[in-house]
Amino acid sequence: MTVTDIDVLPNLRDLGGLPADGGRRTRPGVLYRSALPAPGDTRPTVVAEWPVRTVVDLRSPREFATRAHPLQSDGTAVHLISLLTDTEVTAPSQGARLADIYQGILINAGKQLADVLRVAATAPGPVLLHCAAGKDRTGIAVALLLRIAGVEPGDIIADYVLTNEHMPAVLARITRFAPELGRAHPHDRDLRGAVPDAIEGVLSHWDTHPGGVHTWVRSQGATDETIRLWSARFTE
Repeated sequence: MTVTDIDVLPNLRDLGGLPADGGRRTRPGVLYRSALPAPGDTRPTVVAEWPVRTVVDLRSPREFATRAHPLQSDGTAVHLISLLTDTEVTAPSQGARLADIYQGILINAGKQLADVLRVAATAPGPVLLHCAAGKDRTGIAVALLLRIAGVEPGDIIADYVLTNEHMPAVLARITRFAPELGRAHPHDRDLRGAVPDAIEGVLSHWDTHPGGVHTWVRSQGATDETIRLWSARFTE
């Protein structure tokens, strides 16, 4: 069978190899990000280990419930941690700045982001984070995990904007595999691609919080032990 672009999981990458403070680097084979996995995907060649052991699905309950997750198996656990509600996912966002949508996630889903950290720190790896496009919800969750591990904002922004290279395949995949998002999808939020100002605002929110990102995530329910476990697991 010929493998077409739609059969390849887009926006998939291993977040290992990024510089972190203290001369450390993020460890490969721990954390992946991607767009929406789909039934029948060919085995990826851009990551060393597949299938993953843990999936964190950041979609809304309605998105998640439409069909069985294609990666769930005896060897792979799937955790639903929704960063947007069903209404927020499907509501038109014309005129809304992506930066404001991201700030809303920080305000309304901070405890869920702390839960993402807990799963990433303690569940078997590799851990895959995804939503629909692997851009907005995934971008924020990945940024949190990278920043907690000591990755500098410039490197986090550079990873975030890499998604723009994959947007044609991402939008095609959403159109085919996410009909539950409505006839208007791809959402205008996705059509804008990855906007650096939006993730810069998220990073600034954390870095200007008294005590920085570690104190912010503690205020959302994370523990010192979870932060320690994640940093030890993800950096070397």
